[in-house]
Amino acid sequence: MASYSNLEDGIWLPHSSSVDFCESNYLHTSQIVEFHNTWSSILGISFFGLFGIITGNPTREKRHIVSYLILVLIGIGSSGLHGTLHWFFQSSDELPMIYFINSLFYLCAEHDSPVGKLRYPNLPMKVFCVSVLNTFIYYGVRDIYAVF
Repeated sequence: MASYSNLEDGIWLPHSSSVDFCESNYLHTSQIVEFHNTWSSILGISFFGLFGIITGNPTREKRHIVSYLILVLIGIGSSGLHGTLHWFFQSSDELPMIYFINSLFYLCAEHDSPVGKLRYPNLPMKVFCVSVLNTFIYYGVRDIYAVF
């Protein structure tokens, strides 16, 4: 692939994310900031979420499907972040990671529950509320958010 080296022509300038990664910006095209990070995020992360939805949930429980869908969202958000280095896509990358951790906590808490019968019936709503609260905190203090 030919090298594109005119960084001043990038369509996503100025970058508004708080991070810039090790890959050279606009190396191959003026439309994608970090070319290899962009395609590898979509294929590498989202693929595993889709694979999990198709093959990793023999009981077809919603809790597993939701976790795999969040993994797909992480790949899409990460691809958006690397493709643009824009703050909106940075949040589309980081927030689903937090949601995924919350869903994994829930999966661990309910791992041996029978299908259709929850050990902790209020836990899904509590995990959802924690995720919503985390979203408000994330956007409320975007510049000083301590986790990322």
